[in-house]
Amino acid sequence: MTSHQASILDHLHIEKPTTLSQLAEHLGIGRSAMSIQAGRLVRRGYIRRSRMPGDHRKARLTLTAAGNRIKQQNTVLDPELVRPLLASMPKSELELALQGIERLANYAALVSKRKLRS
Repeated sequence: MTSHQASILDHLHIEKPTTLSQLAEHLGIGRSAMSIQAGRLVRRGYIRRSRMPGDHRKARLTLTAAGNRIKQQNTVLDPELVRPLLASMPKSELELALQGIERLANYAALVSKRKLRS
């Protein structure tokens, strides 16, 4: 599995579907390139592709159990290490840290959109 494929799995959930277009935009790549990568991961049994009710042109992507296992094995932040870290922080510092993470995510989305446009 490539690091790019692992990144795709990292952005998917086992129950909450994400559209192919949303995932492509979030990762800053074209829909056709994302479709190719998703197809490879579907064939390997890591993600499930289904059609949107009411709009069969749109593909919904979710992780399979195998894809979720791979995602958990490749996660950068181990939940077992993060939970006690967050629990040890005073509430005021935790809120500041979460606001900082949210700001980083917002700017990452802006950079991705700019990259996609150019």
